Amino acid sequence: MAKVTTAEDLGIDLTGGGAEALYRWFLASMLFGRPIRQEQAAETYRALEKAGLTSPKRFAEHDREGLRHILDQGGYGRFDYQMTDALHETMATIAESHGSVSELVKHAQSRADLEKKLDELKGVGPKTIEIFLREVPAEIVGSAH
Repeated sequence: MAKVTTAEDLGIDLTGGGAEALYRWFLASMLFGRPIRQEQAAETYRALEKAGLTSPKRFAEHDREGLRHILDQGGYGRFDYQMTDALHETMATIAESHGSVSELVKHAQSRADLEKKLDELKGVGPKTIEIFLREVPAEIVGSAH
């Protein structure tokens, strides 16, 4: 079985639960949650990061063709429009409803509540939720309460 790519493999440190780290891991989890090779998902993650898509708001402001082009650069061509639309809508919803991924995580009542909130986002399914939550430190969930 192939090694599972972790947040640490991508240079993401979730130990402190910082807003940028949670956003970056959520973005990576969305990419890894699709049926695509891990190497392609990781390369696409790096391409999105290099393009300056460093927050849900920045993502939501980016145009569809620009996002599609970045996904193609990362090797995500087979899913580019589907993923472009899912990423754009999900990030826009997070920006409008929660402000950030960090706020979404910290304001959840529990891990189950966080799973429910994530599941309500377009383009976020069970695999993405599983990938994201396997590395989010339990003490961060609901820490705003």
